[in-house]
Amino acid sequence: MERQPTPENQCWTHALRQTAAYYQQQDPIRAGILEQRYRRHQTEQQVLDTLHIGRTTYQKANADLLSTLAVYAAKQGVL
Repeated sequence: MERQPTPENQCWTHALRQTAAYYQQQDPIRAGILEQRYRRHQTEQQVLDTLHIGRTTYQKANADLLSTLAVYAAKQGVL
């Protein structure tokens, strides 16, 4: 039995797609974090190793990424 997507889930999906598209164009590090950490469910250390970045860079980029997602989610009315 398939679940029907709720309007809220559809809004979050749209916000995630917008965030991914933005960072694909603007910033490969943040795009990589989105892909590795949140889609492939890698650990923080695995992301650091895969992207060849330090922890401070990761933490700043991840905070920026989540802020961008929050902006797109707010525009969709889910925050």
